[in-house]
Amino acid sequence: MPPISFRNVARYVQDVEGNLPLYQALGFEIVQKMGTDMAILKNEEGFKLVLHSWSDHKGRLLDTGIGFSVTGTLEEARQYLIDAGFKLLRAPEDTDAGFFFIYGDLDGNPINLVGKRPH
Repeated sequence: MPPISFRNVARYVQDVEGNLPLYQALGFEIVQKMGTDMAILKNEEGFKLVLHSWSDHKGRLLDTGIGFSVTGTLEEARQYLIDAGFKLLRAPEDTDAGFFFIYGDLDGNPINLVGKRPH
């Protein structure tokens, strides 16, 4: 057994408060807030996500994708993310091994929406 264990995923954003509703729409609840610079979120599966402000974020790509599976129809899932405030960054391409859309939060951090390729 290693001397370390998984704790959380940290996502660096310009505006913690502005991004909170987007992640709450994905099923995360606020566990703890530390001023306006950091919020600890948790979903029903126990996954912990820390949103942390980082003023020097622009110009640096911190790419931590968080994957979500489609549990309804693909169109319902896509519309849900758009309604929550996410922006489409990349649609599936014919040459992709899998089938996924990439949406971005207010800072362009990726959310991967994974589903079955329509026939």
